Amino acid sequence: MDVIYRYLDCGDLHFGFARVKCEDCGHEYFLAFSCKRRHFCPSCHQKRVVEFGEWLCQEVLKHVPHRQWVFSIPKRLRIYFMMDRRLLAKLSQCAWQVLSRYLKQTVAFEDAVPGAVIAVQSFGDFLGFNSHLHVIGTDGCFYGNGSFETCPTPNPKDLEDLFRYEVFKMLKAEGKINDVVIENMMNWPPARL
Repeated sequence: MDVIYRYLDCGDLHFGFARVKCEDCGHEYFLAFSCKRRHFCPSCHQKRVVEFGEWLCQEVLKHVPHRQWVFSIPKRLRIYFMMDRRLLAKLSQCAWQVLSRYLKQTVAFEDAVPGAVIAVQSFGDFLGFNSHLHVIGTDGCFYGNGSFETCPTPNPKDLEDLFRYEVFKMLKAEGKINDVVIENMMNWPPARL
């Protein structure tokens, strides 16, 4: 309940503020304190998202081409990630292994190194549980003394098959599924557009 009450008081000057003043021009205003409740308060959450995006652009991402990837899993497997949240980190590792291997194979250098930032999202439309990954990855690899080579346009189907294999392998190693489940899922008819 504390989260809800703090959210209701978010941005209300009656519950505290800071006086902000420009030393150059003398303009000043009151800045109400916020609740800082990420994911619950839309205003505070959006502020954190913008700050994180700016930090990524200024401090993390190099000035090379990037591509966005989304890795998702079928509904039948989502229950395992909902009941055991530590599997979300392992899901990120599966995506990184697949993307990294794929990008390294597209360039001609032995010391090729791709880069990526992976964000786990565990909800979808209407706040239903839908664990999936958003990835900002370099569209190629770094090599040698920091040089960069762009990779050819990727075929998402290649990554899909590799990702499926890595996720099945991980869930089987964790004791969540067995060969019968894997075979059943591999024999499902393909989705129609």
